[in-house]
Amino acid sequence: MEKWKKTTLGAVCESVSITYNNKHNKVVLINTSDVYDGQIFNHEPVENRNLKGQFKKTFQKNDILFSEIRPENKRYAFVDFEDTEHYIASTKLMVIRPNTKYILPRFLFSILTSKAMLQKLQHLAETRSGTFPQITFGAEVSTQGIYLPELEEQAKIVSVMNAIALKIRINNKINDNLYQQLQAIYRQMFGESAQDDEPEGHLSDICTYSQRRIDISSLSLESYYSTENMLPGKAGAVAASSLPSIEKTTGCKPGDILISNIRPYFKKIVYSQSECGCSTDVLCFVPKEPNLSLFIFSTLYDDHFFNYMVAGSKGTKMPRGDKQQIMAYPVVLPSAAQLAEFNAVAQPILAEIEIGSQENKRLACMRNALLPKLMSGEIDVSSITL
Repeated sequence: MEKWKKTTLGAVCESVSITYNNKHNKVVLINTSDVYDGQIFNHEPVENRNLKGQFKKTFQKNDILFSEIRPENKRYAFVDFEDTEHYIASTKLMVIRPNTKYILPRFLFSILTSKAMLQKLQHLAETRSGTFPQITFGAEVSTQGIYLPELEEQAKIVSVMNAIALKIRINNKINDNLYQQLQAIYRQMFGESAQDDEPEGHLSDICTYSQRRIDISSLSLESYYSTENMLPGKAGAVAASSLPSIEKTTGCKPGDILISNIRPYFKKIVYSQSECGCSTDVLCFVPKEPNLSLFIFSTLYDDHFFNYMVAGSKGTKMPRGDKQQIMAYPVVLPSAAQLAEFNAVAQPILAEIEIGSQENKRLACMRNALLPKLMSGEIDVSSITL
């Protein structure tokens, strides 16, 4: 640490605000809900005519997107891809750009997202008046003091963090491929081409909405789901930032399927692996028979279902799915033999997905424990072996 120079964030990075020039027919709109803990979860283009007023900012590779609202919620991402010209960020996201003469992009990201920095920024946000705790770059971020090693030392620390991030990305990619395999098997067995001779029914024939109630006191941040901590693009969920201040909420059990009912076009879905609870903004689908669980999950995971849900949603600013319309969704009614055949393939796939997810949680814990010690110089980076 004695070799590290004391400076401020404002001296080594800036907040840029370059307005999109409206030159593409299709664009990807990145809101605060589309970023979390380093990643961008939305890459779906929409028609430019649907461009909303709050989406104005452009960004480029090695920029950092950082939400102005509630820093502790980890709504930030590192831009690690080249083709960004079709992307537009919300005005609620700061676009923070490093000055690479002094600081490496990934090192800046590690500083901004360290637990100590997030706590400082959250405290500053809470001292401001307003409905939501909020920060700005000029008033809160740029004034933060930091210690900065030479670029060579920064590179060594970044290499350790990149190794962990790479393992997490590989696991995510493997899980994405496994989900696609599961969907391919489902469509082969129960898709339109396989429906001609199969009895057709509705979603209500095979599942219901959960009527269970569970004590909030029995839940943890990892076992509570709301539209806030469920991720778009079928990317699962992260730990909730807080639990609601009510006594009870909807209870869910292993094998239930959770889908966010707000803005269903975000495609937020979770397969419950344990006892958990969810907010009223989340639909909990309960299979009528346990052996239907993976079949129902695959049915709801399919884009056809989300398109159907979006078509029946009500409201403009915050559209919600129509619960009655959702239960009228047409489905194949599989035989016992078909279910057994499907489950024999699907269960091992889901088990592999869970293994990858649990490993990523362990890697994230290791990263979070290691990072502050590396950033403070408490641990010599040359002593780390992964």
